[in-house]
Amino acid sequence: MSARITAVNLLDIEEFLSSQPETARKSARLAINSTTSRKAVPRMRRAMKEEVSFPRGYLEDKRRFGQVKRATDNDLSASIVARFRPTSLARFTQDSPEGARRTGGVRVKVDPGGGAKRIGGAFFVKLRRGGDTSDGFNVGLAIRLKPGQRLRGRKKGSQGVQLAPDLYLLYGPSVDQVFREVSVAESPAVADDLQTEFIRQYVRLSGKK
Repeated sequence: MSARITAVNLLDIEEFLSSQPETARKSARLAINSTTSRKAVPRMRRAMKEEVSFPRGYLEDKRRFGQVKRATDNDLSASIVARFRPTSLARFTQDSPEGARRTGGVRVKVDPGGGAKRIGGAFFVKLRRGGDTSDGFNVGLAIRLKPGQRLRGRKKGSQGVQLAPDLYLLYGPSVDQVFREVSVAESPAVADDLQTEFIRQYVRLSGKK
């Protein structure tokens, strides 16, 4: 998902542009870039961490989530992008490979508000880094189903990728899925932040109080 923060979100922007176009345009550019990097991205990141137990530092990697475009005087919009690729469920595990072999299953924690849940029969597998069935992590979590057994649906967008007739690689929700969920609730606050910052910049640059 790509979210855009633009001058369209500013109230009465046309009136400002017609009154002092150069000042208004510069104020909008500064406000959009400042709000996106200092308010929107951190706000969305916090909300996403409250929804899903992403590993420490996972969402700080700009390849997974962050601002990819800054506003200019000619294009008053900035963009935030979240990665579409599902997240390996191995990133949410509470066990080591040795512990999983001893217990015959793996504990995972996806929901920050809940406890770890055990997936019986799951095991760790080594993956080719960057392959089609990997999120770039070279350890995956797989499960081999018994005859007649089905892969049960999981909450928060988790899924499985079939590698063989009875073998599945397990994934948690993608960053994009979680970003879509939280952006609806967080967008109004971002719009308020943008409006406040625009007025502050406009007053500063125009000398009006």
